[in-house]
Amino acid sequence: MVRRYEEPVEVRVEAVVPAGDCSLAVRSRPRAFMWRGRILVVREVLDDWSERRAWWRDLEDLGERPERHVWRVEAGSAAGTGVYDLASDAADGCSAPWVLLRAQD
Repeated sequence: MVRRYEEPVEVRVEAVVPAGDCSLAVRSRPRAFMWRGRILVVREVLDDWSERRAWWRDLEDLGERPERHVWRVEAGSAAGTGVYDLASDAADGCSAPWVLLRAQD
């Protein structure tokens, strides 16, 4: 079952340079995040993509970034593992706040 949240989360990231990318476009991918008082460690990055933000809801907040980058990760703690979609509005994943979009159990 997939649940939607759109809740802010604190994310720890690591810098990644995509293989074969000569432009030195460094992106930060999540390695752990804190959600509702629990620290979840990313065990595997399953996918990542860019998606357009909901402009009809976020019209004033769009600024220069109408898209956000989403990371689908498998993460867990001692309580169990799940699949989570984390998003950042920043192109590099460092300078903007992160949100938890969806969780699958």
